[in-house]
Amino acid sequence: MVRAVDVLESLELLGSSQWSLVTTAQASEAGVSKMHLSRLADRGTVQRVRHGVYALPSADTGPLQGLRAAWLATGSRPTGNQPLAVVSGESAAAVHGLGDLLPSKYEFTTAVRRQTTQPDTRYRKRDLPDGDVTWVNGLPVTTVARTVEDLASGGTDFDHLAVAVRDAFTTSNVASAALVQALEPAAERLGSPDGHALLLAVLKAAGYQPDPQLAELVALETREELLRALMPQLENAITQAIAEQLSQLMPKVDVSPEAGHPTAQKRTTRDAVRRQNRKADDGATTDSAGSEPPETVPGDQAGQRGQEPRRRG
Repeated sequence: MVRAVDVLESLELLGSSQWSLVTTAQASEAGVSKMHLSRLADRGTVQRVRHGVYALPSADTGPLQGLRAAWLATGSRPTGNQPLAVVSGESAAAVHGLGDLLPSKYEFTTAVRRQTTQPDTRYRKRDLPDGDVTWVNGLPVTTVARTVEDLASGGTDFDHLAVAVRDAFTTSNVASAALVQALEPAAERLGSPDGHALLLAVLKAAGYQPDPQLAELVALETREELLRALMPQLENAITQAIAEQLSQLMPKVDVSPEAGHPTAQKRTTRDAVRRQNRKADDGATTDSAGSEPPETVPGDQAGQRGQEPRRRG
């Protein structure tokens, strides 16, 4: 006969890496049946947190216990490299400590469409880049910047969003440029011309008044981020402009069959350069018809023309 203490010891070992929470499926894999779990729950040794998830005596109860239990119920595990579900939305804000939102449902993002019969759980199907996911005490959560973007684009009211953004700006190691980018899609809806203006507006509404230097820093970071994003296009545009200027400055080449020979092209270019150099040296200019100006005669020589030289007597 299996002793209760042995069952509890097996469960504690199983739950040691996941906040002292276990699921009925995990317990079954470890050789602990649903009947044993039910008996422990009836005695008060373990606590039933939600359908199919139990808290062990060593569990630390807290505001995130329900979220952790709901995440375990999705089939995900803290030791998995590819979680089946990522905490997102208002649930992610609660994990990061952003604002004072009270999530009405546990929200998870999954790569495949999922449905649930649990009224307190909501799934959102989308592909999250690896850079938008971080791990917080064993939970995979959308990053602070991505969480702010989800809140802003998800219809969170201005006041609650303001407090969440203030906490993200003051307590999280997030660049202001990232917050500007996160708020950009919701700027028009919330009456701001762009993400930069919205960031300053929500900070002010939340009671955090950035000084002018900080506001300038936010704008500077935003400009630098924008320049980094546009640099490839700028380089292509500059290269094309330089190529067009060079094509205009190059001398026109005769397109006759004879001029098509490489030697003829070189000769044409060389002759054009020599003509330009000769004009620069002589200080001469051509008129609109291309004729050369008349050659000038020194004055002392002109006065002596037509006169016979004097003969000595």
